[in-house]
Amino acid sequence: MSTYRVALCEDEAVECRQITAMCRDIFAAQGVETEIVPFSSADALRQTAEEKRAAFDLYLLDIQMEGTTGLELAQWLYDQGVRDRVIFITGNPEYALAGYEAHPLHYLLKPVSRERLEAALGRALEKHGAQAVLFQRGGQAVPLLVEEIRYLESLNHGVVVHLGDGEQAFSVPLTEAERLLPAGIFRRCHRSYLVNLTWVERATHAGVLLKDGERLPMSRTFYTEFQNAIVHRLNG
Repeated sequence: MSTYRVALCEDEAVECRQITAMCRDIFAAQGVETEIVPFSSADALRQTAEEKRAAFDLYLLDIQMEGTTGLELAQWLYDQGVRDRVIFITGNPEYALAGYEAHPLHYLLKPVSRERLEAALGRALEKHGAQAVLFQRGGQAVPLLVEEIRYLESLNHGVVVHLGDGEQAFSVPLTEAERLLPAGIFRRCHRSYLVNLTWVERATHAGVLLKDGERLPMSRTFYTEFQNAIVHRLNG
């Protein structure tokens, strides 16, 4: 995945630093390479966009700012063709209705909590070109990019999601996790393993070889279905 670029427009310096730090932490935990660019005014962000010095995958906009407001900037972005990439930040819930015409993806009320920010960023990733899936942990939504998931392993009545860089554990059965994932991409090679086919280098009766060199077991029960899924995917 290419770098996911986020524009954060917030005129309160302390809040800007706090939100930036939370965003970096959330994205880093999910293995998403991110660049977060802060702007202290809507005019500065608009000028950058007009001069085409940068294109952003997501816009986090404070609604109440001096000069051009976040609402006005969002409407301008919408007129430029930006869709499903704006998240409003506001300390007044009454402003939510005012921003309806700009078709925001989400609203965040101040003070912005990590839990709500994580859910909003997960929704943004789902809308982004890189498909994401939301897992739940302790009542919090944890977004994981599908392309970063190598395989899932059933372990201790839960599941371990093995990523391109690291792993995440969730208290959910493998069968339930399987329902969250696109069937055309993930297939079982064993009762305890669910594999992302895009990571498969080779599959035989002896096992599954991933592109990073890791080997997984292959069960006779799943062999034929697994091979058929690979062939179907290769043939489009």
